[in-house]
Amino acid sequence: MTVTIHQPDRSNIIDKWPVFLPSLIWLLALLATLLAVALRGGDILALLPFALAAAIPGLLGLILSRFTNREWAQILLMLSWAGLAVMACVTMGFMPSALIFIAVPAIASLFQREKVLEAIIIASLIGAITWFAGRLGYLPAPPFMDSALGRVANLAVMSGLLAFILATLFGTASRRSQASMDTERTYWRDGVEGGLFEYDAEDRLIGTNEQGAAQFGGQPPNYLLNFLPTEHADRSAFMASIDSARRTRQAQALRISHDASGLAANYDIRVTPLASKGWLVHAHDRTDDEAQLEVLRQQGATFAQDSTDKTLFFAGVSHELRTPLNAIIGFSDMMRSRLFGPLPGKYAEYADLIHESGQHMLDLIGDVLDLSRVEAGRYELNYDTFDAADVIRSSIKMIRPAADAAEVVIDVNLDLDQALLIQADRRAVRQILLNLLSNAVKFSNKGGRVDVDAQAIDGDLELTVTDTGVGMSAEELAHIGDPYAQGQAGQLSDKRGTGLGLSLVQSLTKLHHGKMDVRSIKGEGTRVKIILPLQVD
Repeated sequence: MTVTIHQPDRSNIIDKWPVFLPSLIWLLALLATLLAVALRGGDILALLPFALAAAIPGLLGLILSRFTNREWAQILLMLSWAGLAVMACVTMGFMPSALIFIAVPAIASLFQREKVLEAIIIASLIGAITWFAGRLGYLPAPPFMDSALGRVANLAVMSGLLAFILATLFGTASRRSQASMDTERTYWRDGVEGGLFEYDAEDRLIGTNEQGAAQFGGQPPNYLLNFLPTEHADRSAFMASIDSARRTRQAQALRISHDASGLAANYDIRVTPLASKGWLVHAHDRTDDEAQLEVLRQQGATFAQDSTDKTLFFAGVSHELRTPLNAIIGFSDMMRSRLFGPLPGKYAEYADLIHESGQHMLDLIGDVLDLSRVEAGRYELNYDTFDAADVIRSSIKMIRPAADAAEVVIDVNLDLDQALLIQADRRAVRQILLNLLSNAVKFSNKGGRVDVDAQAIDGDLELTVTDTGVGMSAEELAHIGDPYAQGQAGQLSDKRGTGLGLSLVQSLTKLHHGKMDVRSIKGEGTRVKIILPLQVD
């Protein structure tokens, strides 16, 4: 498809019809008058010279309708109507023939607003001269003034004049409406971000905005379709989108890349079919966006690498700490068991504290290592089929001493007649339960209650842990699952923690393709529901 730049002659399209139509109506009115006279048996030959003279402005209007944007054509048309008015006044009397002078500003209104004032002045001067000339006896007596033929001619002229004026009013309104639409279209084009290109049904460019001209070189041969070489890879896709938009009457979008003068550019192109069978193209320069996106990609890669390095560092440090911690815990065990003899009371108390703190630190290091492996994508699940109820009971048994010490009741709701068989990583499921139970006991007040519920529903294991603890606010809930994030209660509590519990629970749940749902009310308690698929897909 070869595309050429085409700027249509607006005067031929817009300016022609407003002048052409009133002129045609005037000629038809004269023809109707002659037919009426003929049908009534009147003397057409006597009226014919006047009719031919009256037809001159109409004929000039038809001939000059293509040139109404020219000054000489406008003046000639106004003078022809003024001449007709003078002839009518001379042949049929000043009144009502002088009304024909109204046609002069009427025809001028089809050109420019400034011409209307000029036409009124011209018509007034010529009309005044004609009236004074008649009053002073410089003009002969009107031959058709009191005759029946004159009355018919007057009636025809007034009827034709009325139709002519109505047609000029319509033409003026149409012209101004078109001008207003063109102005609005210009504002609309220039107000859109990016280049706009309008093509007609014959693939000729009929308009563009300033941004479009600037984007593609500003010279007609470089506009849009010609800026892509024939051999360019995106050209065929572009042409196909145009054909598809025309065929389906639906907008088509694509992205094209172009390297002009050594400068790479990317454009988002949208081709929209128009009701006129043409099409509109919106070309948005996305070159800067691509550059910014590349910068963001690089920054994201840098941040991801930094995060990975930090995670690996923590994991490495944590791993190195396990060996001395195990030794410390072992020595404290020996001291607590009095393996080398009795200890003074105070030293025995210190041994218990060392053992408790060391065990707590070892648990935290285990959480850090597990979370690091999850974030690094190195945590491998060892799937096995087992009864989740057994894991729940063993986990509660491990937490029971801490719950008894905190005077918190743990209640379990399990269907003893139904085995909760699940395919999952047994260690990960136990870790999920231990973290949930530990949090529930830790943040429950003395005399509090923790309910554990598990059931199989629609192919999933739904595990729910509910406590009557301090609860969380909506703001705290929004950060649930973030590593090292603790609610206000955790920060103010004397119970030790790192904020890794729920983050690790969420990560392990996602590894099983499950879901975690947390509901909490400040001062009333928290409910955490874990949903795990019973079968591995």
